[in-house]
Amino acid sequence: MEKNKIFNLFKTFIGSDVIDIECLYLKPERILNDGYTIEFSIENPDDLSYFMGFVAEYLDDILFDFSKFTNFRLEYHIDTNYPELYLNETLKNDIQSYLNNKKILRLEGKNGLIVKIKGNSFGFSTEYDNDRIFIWNDFEAKSGIIYNEQYEDIISEDLSESIDKYLQIIESTSSYLESDQVYQGLDSILEQHPLISSDWIALVYHTGFNNLP
Repeated sequence: MEKNKIFNLFKTFIGSDVIDIECLYLKPERILNDGYTIEFSIENPDDLSYFMGFVAEYLDDILFDFSKFTNFRLEYHIDTNYPELYLNETLKNDIQSYLNNKKILRLEGKNGLIVKIKGNSFGFSTEYDNDRIFIWNDFEAKSGIIYNEQYEDIISEDLSESIDKYLQIIESTSSYLESDQVYQGLDSILEQHPLISSDWIALVYHTGFNNLP
């Protein structure tokens, strides 16, 4: 099928010059030379936070429906000038404010074992893959304690041992343990940003200690 015809047919199919995804706009620009890849640019007038994985999933659904309509399968390309994961200043400030108030990290292991580490956040970083977003709390630990809640027994108050035990509990239990026990409040912050928080995107929170033993 001729490129201009495909392009115009697609614009007719979406019924607009842009695709509106929660007020993030994808604008079809052209069909590339291969004849089956449509290129999009992004317009973000409201400076929304977004994850490109969410955008891609939305586009996949539209292009699948288009293929049923035309019996022609389009691929897509999004202009590479846009980051895969974008957090606006409001979201970054909300995350950091939450982390600043998180002065004690508490994990519970097996048989009543508790680890508490006191300290301060000095920033955070993000990573991602196809269906997960990772937020790392950069944390300066000041003190720690390991104790058994069941027997009311203090095992150690050494900081290095406390950090080591904290990480061992995560390793032996689940990589999602901090998300469930330490940073669960971040969920309510990210849920306010529908282009980041979705049922199929896992939000994973971790601590990055700057004073590992």
